Amino acid sequence: MTEADIINEIITLAKSQGISQGELATRAGIRQETLSRARKNSTLRFSTVQQLAQIVGLSCKLVPDNPVADKVQEGTLFPTPGDG
Repeated sequence: MTEADIINEIITLAKSQGISQGELATRAGIRQETLSRARKNSTLRFSTVQQLAQIVGLSCKLVPDNPVADKVQEGTLFPTPGDG
């Protein structure tokens, strides 16, 4: 997922909550044009992305990228015979 994808997801969620792109930008303390440009090629500070996410009820966090651990947790590392 690219930074622009994250911005687009935040904007989509904002719209579903009745928050326009202009209002979202204003609440985050940036210009609407800046947010508009970020949809294609984001150059926003991470702190701004965090603030945008927080406005729509999201938080940014890092999670381990470990597919084996994910499969162990899901119980799908060693599928039982007859599963798919």
